[in-house]
Amino acid sequence: MERRGVCWMVNSAHFAVFDGFCRPFWLRHPYLSVEKNIPLSFLVLFMGPNLDDVDRKILRELQQDGRASFRDISSRINVSTPTVSARVQAMLDVGLIKGYSVILDSELLGLISVALMIESKPADLEKVVERIKEDEIVRQVYVLSDSRILCMLSFYNQMKYQRFLEALAQIPEIMKMDNSMVLRTSKENPRAALTDEAGLLIRCYYCGHVIKDEGVKIKLDGKYHYLCCTVCEKMYREKYEKLKKSAAAFKPLNGSMVPKPVQEHAH
Repeated sequence: MERRGVCWMVNSAHFAVFDGFCRPFWLRHPYLSVEKNIPLSFLVLFMGPNLDDVDRKILRELQQDGRASFRDISSRINVSTPTVSARVQAMLDVGLIKGYSVILDSELLGLISVALMIESKPADLEKVVERIKEDEIVRQVYVLSDSRILCMLSFYNQMKYQRFLEALAQIPEIMKMDNSMVLRTSKENPRAALTDEAGLLIRCYYCGHVIKDEGVKIKLDGKYHYLCCTVCEKMYREKYEKLKKSAAAFKPLNGSMVPKPVQEHAH
């Protein structure tokens, strides 16, 4: 039986794979740490800051055992406990580590899984996604390059599945649907794969564009925020302050009320 447990979720959207010949051998990987105010120009290389061997070792340990303490990890990879703590916090801050969760065995729970392929016009893809992604039986949604949407569904009750299909039939933007039941799971690894070629993509907290050049790094309420240019920095600061004032109007501002990075319109 496949081992299940606690898993740290690594954000695959933050990974980029570079050709080994394109990485200058004389540039060391930057040290990702919230404890040091490292200029963004040193963090950004080609598409974004890179992960070094220590970062990868820490992530591999966490993916294998999300319950492992920082002290245990430090002893396994031969670095100090504060180093592990600082690196993990930095990767949380930039969104590479999305969180952690308990992985359950869907077969032992008696869940039925279905792969659903939806086809629509390119202009209607996002509209369709918005209509379906919040349904409780929808577990994953992938927007494909050929104007199709791949959905993984899991459910106990066939009636819920039938009602979901009936609801989809009422969405005019959907042109075609195909579904297949999952008979067995032969492999189920995290989508974020850690390799020596993996680099880190940091997107502008305001417009969402990948930071390719020097960019701007600012510190707000003890956290670093990354912007692609001074225009986005100005707009982001204004939005940030508005959200803080809005939150403070309801109850005292604390750590849980600090607004998360927001993405607005691209400029």
